[in-house]
Amino acid sequence: MTPMSFASKRDVVTADGPDTEAYLHGQISQDVDDMVDGESRLSFLLEPKGNVESCFRITRLRQERYLLDTETGHGPLLLASLERFKLRSKIEFVLHDWKMVSVIGNCETFDFSSTLLRLESPWPALQHVDLLAEDPTVDLPACSYEEYERLRFSHGLPVIGREFDVGAIPNETDLLGLAVSFDKGCYRGQELVERIDSRKGGRRLLRRIRSDVTLSPEEDLFSEGKEVGEVLAATSTPPYIGFASVRSEAQGIENEAGGDVEVFPLNEVIQ
Repeated sequence: MTPMSFASKRDVVTADGPDTEAYLHGQISQDVDDMVDGESRLSFLLEPKGNVESCFRITRLRQERYLLDTETGHGPLLLASLERFKLRSKIEFVLHDWKMVSVIGNCETFDFSSTLLRLESPWPALQHVDLLAEDPTVDLPACSYEEYERLRFSHGLPVIGREFDVGAIPNETDLLGLAVSFDKGCYRGQELVERIDSRKGGRRLLRRIRSDVTLSPEEDLFSEGKEVGEVLAATSTPPYIGFASVRSEAQGIENEAGGDVEVFPLNEVIQ
């Protein structure tokens, strides 16, 4: 794919100090203590009872310095949640209002400015890097919002504040394989994640969907005449693809008009 760029706002929290690694490792759902410089991972920050407070990408910049970036508008809650249990830990958290340029496609030969922070994308497919700075710019063709959303629905991930909200059950996001470590020690909210996972996951799961008939956000989905899910987001042109929340055991999904709707886990892409 010829590289394209898509610009968006991004909330960024930087974390500095000698206790940063140990503190973050004990708070968030992802492993931190084995990260190397420049590595990025997706993670949750959970309430003590286990519901989602934040979903973000954590990047190790160097020893004792990390960067956490999340959807615009969600940075203040992430910052407040991190500060809540800091106590005497020697860490400084700072919230920044930055911008992000997502570069989608083969960009291996593109010469990015050294002033831009280049981060690994958490998307499970498609060549894609994110560039962060106060005001990043790249000399690439711009991708429209509609084009970007189609790519996200087919190859990317749901985002907090859109396909799932603060307070969601992490097991129902279908992001555990990317955002949760089941090998680490205790972290905030771990009990709920482990308990639901031992019972084969949540009642409803976030899924990719595809259909040849029109799909609309908030439209109910059915199986054998019973409501089993809801469309969360979808393209406005065919083929219609998007995200839905669907009961995990449901099969033979149809929309309200009786049109067939294909359902895929998030680790599968829609071609």
